[in-house]
Amino acid sequence: MFKKFGFSGESDFFSRLGDRLSKGIFILLAAAGTVLLSIGGAFAGNFDFCIGYTEAKGFLSTVLFLIANPYTGLGAGALFFIAGAYGTYQDQHKQNIRMSELEAEREKLLEAESALNSSQEEVQEATSKLIEKHNELVTTFLKGAFRQLNMDTYARVSLYYEHDEEFYILARYSANPTYSKIHRQKFPLNQGVISMAWQHNSHEESECPSAAEDFEEYKKYMNVTYQYDDDKISNLAMNSCRYYAKAVIDADVHIGVIVFESTQTTFLNEDIKQQIDDYCRNYQGQISKFVRDSLGFDREVTIKRSGAQLSVEDEFLESVKGGL
Repeated sequence: MFKKFGFSGESDFFSRLGDRLSKGIFILLAAAGTVLLSIGGAFAGNFDFCIGYTEAKGFLSTVLFLIANPYTGLGAGALFFIAGAYGTYQDQHKQNIRMSELEAEREKLLEAESALNSSQEEVQEATSKLIEKHNELVTTFLKGAFRQLNMDTYARVSLYYEHDEEFYILARYSANPTYSKIHRQKFPLNQGVISMAWQHNSHEESECPSAAEDFEEYKKYMNVTYQYDDDKISNLAMNSCRYYAKAVIDADVHIGVIVFESTQTTFLNEDIKQQIDDYCRNYQGQISKFVRDSLGFDREVTIKRSGAQLSVEDEFLESVKGGL
């Protein structure tokens, strides 16, 4: 209560009260003037001022006569009406000025909003190009790994990162265009070779039957070992039977998984495993950076979609609207 009143108070109660009283006085004057003009006009026709003045005896009677006669009523009514009309006119004039100022502020706000929208579109376009260039860079890196490890057209290498309790594919490469295509963007955290490597630092699959030789046995093995159902197995673009997956670790935190796979049972020998281990160890920093950058991109998208924070545009618009 004490914060609302006094010299240091925050309340605008008296300001609003004075504003309403000033507007009410103009209306009251105009109404009173109209009433006085009506009454004075009704009695002025049959009223003789000279006779009335002569009949007034004494100072008090004369004063009352001068105040209460129809002509005085007409004069006072005219003055009151003019004052009320003028005050109402001035009030409307101020309102028109205020409306013009608000319209000008609105135009400035719309211009600022348009400029911010344009800037936001430019930022989004730049971010999209940055993400695209980043993906190209990662794909080129995987292409270099593919060639350095002498992998053939029956193999591929993929890099995944974990975000919001799911795996997302960052990039993939194979000399076989069919295997290089990305069909699914995200994968469950608790299923498949990726999950096993994520949980245990690395995972090797060297017992799976070849899908080309016995597809039914292949499906049975994938179902029992990795909980893949028949529909999911049938929809796989690449029926790999050999996997070598390693977790991407940054400061002792698992942030992704890199997977080397092939449809050939001869792929995963001791030599290729050693080469993969050496390659991942030598380029661990680079692989981790790729994953960290992707996590940064995904966090920006998640924040925007969830509305957890106001954008720069929203904050600016809110501050401008609060000042109007």
